[in-house]
Amino acid sequence: MSSAKPTAKTTAKTLRFSSASCLLVLATMIFPSSGFGAFVFQDDGQALTILENDAPVLVYRYGMVEPPERVDAKFRRACYIHPLYGLDGEVLTQDFPFDHRHHRGVFWAWPKSTVGGRAADVWALEGIRQVHEAFVERRADAAEAVIAVRNGWVYDDEPGKAVVREHVRFVVHPVGENTRAIDFELTFENASGEEVVISGSSAEDKGVTKGYGGFCLRPDATRSPMRFTAVNGVEKEDALSLETPWCDVSFPVERKDDKLSGVAIFQHPRNPGYPHPGWILRHYGFLGVSWPHTVDHPLAPGASVTLRYRMWIHRGDADAAGIPAAFAAYTSAAP
Repeated sequence: MSSAKPTAKTTAKTLRFSSASCLLVLATMIFPSSGFGAFVFQDDGQALTILENDAPVLVYRYGMVEPPERVDAKFRRACYIHPLYGLDGEVLTQDFPFDHRHHRGVFWAWPKSTVGGRAADVWALEGIRQVHEAFVERRADAAEAVIAVRNGWVYDDEPGKAVVREHVRFVVHPVGENTRAIDFELTFENASGEEVVISGSSAEDKGVTKGYGGFCLRPDATRSPMRFTAVNGVEKEDALSLETPWCDVSFPVERKDDKLSGVAIFQHPRNPGYPHPGWILRHYGFLGVSWPHTVDHPLAPGASVTLRYRMWIHRGDADAAGIPAAFAAYTSAAP
């Protein structure tokens, strides 16, 4: 929803209001799609920013983002989050990193999916990409901020025809003393009329089959080193297959700083195959919950699958943030 642009006449009338009324009108002009409360939205026609008490929380990029200069145009993308902000305003994510141009903040994609046998690599953006179709819900108040969207997987040579439809909803909860929760619900529906196979399986690396694809986070690798913590403790080596219901990545707030902040991802107990073993950790800067990992998940025409996760943004490392207790509370309260 958008408010009409104020005319000179309405602006003149506004000047005669009380100071409190003026502030209310200005808030409406600045945040035309928001409610009044702790959370507000800013929409520039390409990206929707969520703020809480004037502090940025995240930016959801629904318009097509073109690559930086001298980066291949095939990497244009939409329907992802960047920046994701820490609790002190630090940027936690990276977009178009030099080592993996397809990585993009917080995103959901697979490299080896097919539609009727045709490759559908929305991971590396090989001739197909996610395209925004509509906002289904936009609500911001004192209790939470909610965004729900409908997106489509669209081949470049078949514009306007979605072969997979995404129904994405995320809920941003108020900041606590040192933490914030963001809940995600991602539904992928076969809209093609042919069989869709969702798959992250890829080439082997040192005898281990990669299973990239799923719900992914590209941390800001310029602030390394990355510290990964899972249910069995700190993971000092990269992992292509890790059995854990949650995982955390923490890293310096600033380069060469002892102060840390980070993000944990929790699996929801209603996810298929919970707790699925497809975590991928890369110390260069990648955390992925790679469902369905190294197996295929076929979807008949009209069928769908839903994945749910919680992101737990925090100050300090995993121990300081109380990740195990937070995960236990999340799963015990999960509907």
